[in-house]
Amino acid sequence: MKPRSHKKQHFVPASYLKAWCDPSAPKGPKQEPYVWVFDKDGGNPRRKSPENIFHETDIYTIAMPDGERDLVLEHGLQQLETEFVRIRENTVSRRQPLNDAQRLWLCAFVAAAHERTPSWREHQRKQWEKPLRMMEDMMEWAKTATPAQKRGAASICAPPSRSAASLDYEQVKSIHREPLQQLMMPMIASAIPLLSKLDLAVFGTNDPIGFITSDNPCIWFDPEDYKRPPLYRGPALASKTTEITLPVSPQQCVCLNQHGLNGYFKATDELIDEFNRRTRFHACKSFIVCCNQTKPFWFDPGKDPDDSWDKLHPKKN
Repeated sequence: MKPRSHKKQHFVPASYLKAWCDPSAPKGPKQEPYVWVFDKDGGNPRRKSPENIFHETDIYTIAMPDGERDLVLEHGLQQLETEFVRIRENTVSRRQPLNDAQRLWLCAFVAAAHERTPSWREHQRKQWEKPLRMMEDMMEWAKTATPAQKRGAASICAPPSRSAASLDYEQVKSIHREPLQQLMMPMIASAIPLLSKLDLAVFGTNDPIGFITSDNPCIWFDPEDYKRPPLYRGPALASKTTEITLPVSPQQCVCLNQHGLNGYFKATDELIDEFNRRTRFHACKSFIVCCNQTKPFWFDPGKDPDDSWDKLHPKKN
């Protein structure tokens, strides 16, 4: 491997995005397949190859003390992408039942899609900002504190037991600096067994636009969230109405749920519009369509009280 290889690393895999290549594009050896990229507000439509979007330089690379680049995360994600594409093409697109191994791989891809993006990185960085600054303030205070003040502070801050785990300043600083390198794989690993216990529905359509995707394609959403007090809002698996959606192609969207919906279902027009609205709303900067079209509903910020789970989803047989 060349020492500077794999510098362009996709946070939304090009192999995943290829399903959105415009089917009406001219064919030919000099014509590269393309998707339609829109700004989040629906403006600036342009044709782009999946290889040329949604990537950063060394976003997953671990910089070693000797200056070498550890690509273990990048290679691990590439293996996951390969397995996903195989499952999408050979099983999901043919509406075949998933075996246990395929289900785990698909759940792993869903977890990774949620936690490998720049928006997730910045969210984690923001979460770790406060403890990092508190540690730095404490270190500054300790420079001038008296021994008695330090003993008093130590007694207040002491952990409840000798075995209580804690992170030191350098560890917190490292997490804040590189959240993806430090947190992504452990969080994906912890999410897989939880996601694999959920019901897994695949909604399908023959609509020419179908499902859209984005630079932040995996959405956690609770349709009943708005009914709760603000302190208790936020999608979580503790809520039975939380659903996790990931469009896998313009024709199909995976929905992890807790309503007994397993297998393949025909998506209603209302469901496609609602899923696309969520995808567009949760995009960071851009969303992807398989053609140069959008729909006004995707940009509707309102919440219809009747857009409940029972209205949007089919009844369990």
